[in-house]
Amino acid sequence: MTNHTADERFVDLEIRIFQRRDEGYPVEMTLGGQQEFTRGYLAADVLPWVPGGDPVADGQRLFEALFADSVLRSAWAEARGRAPQRCIRLRIDVTAAELHALPWELLQEDQVMLSASAGTPFSRYLPVALPWGGAVEERPIRVLAVISDPGDLETRYNLARLGVGLERSVLEAAFGELEGGDIELDFLEAPVTLERLEEILREGYHVLHYLGHGAFSRQRGHAALYLQDEQGNTQVVADDGLIGMLSRQQVRPRLVFLAACQSATRSTADAFLGLGPKLVAAGVPAVVAMQDFVAVETARKLSSVFYQRLAEHGIVDRAMNEARSTLVTAGRPDAAVPVLFMRLKSGQLWGSEADVRGAVLGARNPRIFWTGLVRMIREGRCTPIIGPRVHGRWLPTPQEVARRWSEAHAYPFACKEDLARVAQYMATNQGEDFPRYEFLDTLMAELVVRLPEGLRPEGQYGSLTELIRAVGWQSLVADDPNQVHRVLASLNLPLYLTANCDSFMAEALVAQGRRPVREICQWSEHLERLHSQLGEEDDEELTPEAPLVYHLFGSDEEVDSLVLTEDHYLNFLVRISAERDRVPNTVREVLASSSLMFVGYSLYDWEFRVVMHGLVASMDQRRKFKHVAVQLEFEEAGAAETTAVQTFLERYFQDADINVFWGSPAQFAAELREHWEATRR
Repeated sequence: MTNHTADERFVDLEIRIFQRRDEGYPVEMTLGGQQEFTRGYLAADVLPWVPGGDPVADGQRLFEALFADSVLRSAWAEARGRAPQRCIRLRIDVTAAELHALPWELLQEDQVMLSASAGTPFSRYLPVALPWGGAVEERPIRVLAVISDPGDLETRYNLARLGVGLERSVLEAAFGELEGGDIELDFLEAPVTLERLEEILREGYHVLHYLGHGAFSRQRGHAALYLQDEQGNTQVVADDGLIGMLSRQQVRPRLVFLAACQSATRSTADAFLGLGPKLVAAGVPAVVAMQDFVAVETARKLSSVFYQRLAEHGIVDRAMNEARSTLVTAGRPDAAVPVLFMRLKSGQLWGSEADVRGAVLGARNPRIFWTGLVRMIREGRCTPIIGPRVHGRWLPTPQEVARRWSEAHAYPFACKEDLARVAQYMATNQGEDFPRYEFLDTLMAELVVRLPEGLRPEGQYGSLTELIRAVGWQSLVADDPNQVHRVLASLNLPLYLTANCDSFMAEALVAQGRRPVREICQWSEHLERLHSQLGEEDDEELTPEAPLVYHLFGSDEEVDSLVLTEDHYLNFLVRISAERDRVPNTVREVLASSSLMFVGYSLYDWEFRVVMHGLVASMDQRRKFKHVAVQLEFEEAGAAETTAVQTFLERYFQDADINVFWGSPAQFAAELREHWEATRR
């Protein structure tokens, strides 16, 4: 299931077409990733496609051709009945790439154009073995418009020059209709060379909007764009040159929009149709390409509605359907020209504006909050304390693990999402170490399942750390500048405390060129045998070059160190409070003189409560520094309850001198990165 909005549920319907056989093109349909229908066939004589001149009739004809097989028609009818709202993913295998030439966006069932219906967001789906960094959590959405108009187009290639002024005014008018400042439009001034494009993309644009000419070799399957050289004449840039440049970018655009020249007498848009799948394969999450050139009026309506809707909810396939619907309503004959290639099943490029920013509870001026926090970071007097909710999509939350264990081990009580209580039940029945080993096995299995197929390593690994290293940290975070560990590692701090057993924080620091040291809190007598890497000197100084990653509740590389059950947490609390030397003086000194930044906690997490009432409360010499707590929104709290919950949090933390950030770890990381980078420019 894919959650497209708060009150609507969409189900994925994947239609996959394979390499041609004697019977035709095999077609398989899968609903919701689970229900697989019987294979049918698309007749091979669907090619060559000859347009009839009537888009509605052509769409009906193409629909009849796709579902001429009674097996497929029956599967379609059942899927439609089971899921009235379904995201249609047309997946054409690379061995059947010739089918991309068909105008699938015209598909028309009765009087409904599927690619323009609110109930059937439509895309050409291209699965890619690269991780998706998740929805962007920042504003404004930055769009770079590139209009390439080489001076020798007419004389050398017999192509019409672009009316640069007209094209620019069309885009400016379209973006000028957007409200709220959610999208920021910039132009790359001529000459439009590949080198200048690469340089400006490093500034961090979310969308690349290209308008110009191109060429496509059907025999070789290669596309090229007509860019410019330093003299303003044509520079033909092959697709591998453009893709190589984008691949070298640390953070690629989330969306590439390829538009054919609107004033041309003949279209070169087949270059864009050929380039789209290659850009997606290179890691661009979504590509909009034109199958033909569009009229000026169509381009303006399309851009205005598409970007407006994308800014509002961030779901690219839905935004394209909404924009296309506007074109159909306006009677535009070229409504089916835009094609969306996508590697995302959710379609979510970025969060809606309502979800992008968190709130600092009780702060009259949030800027003061951020200014103070950044100052402490810059001075090296801030210590992150990382909680269990920072893993994003890679590892399950404690609640997810608890639910799974509750079902697998017949947990009889009501609190089936409380991992400490479920683990206590398992330890009582099967021994103290059983949930520890089960926990590590669960994390490793879940990480492998969540990886794209191309990143899944072969063989067995002895620890979660070994598995993470085999996958490669850079691969995991390639497209996510706001990944929490990645942002924290960029802060140049000497100490990172983590409530998690994984090596994500250490790997993120290594990727930043640091030499981190991992240390385990010796909270139990069973851990006193461990050799400390801090040395025997109490005044040993921690440095940003070789920062300490201090595991409060155990590490995956030492099973006995894991704190999982209620008894473990209570023992930890007693020992840390009563026996101060269980936490090295070096760590205590840093904590006593720095601002504590809690990231990835909920109010009711055991980890948060134990740290607050044990470690922090035991430091009676702490200087008066403001804390930061990242507070996840309560899933069970409706809109009417939000104000009451926020007021409760303000009062709860008032005496503890803690500022509460109301929002997710990803939101916090995005805003922190924004404020931190602003001070370094």
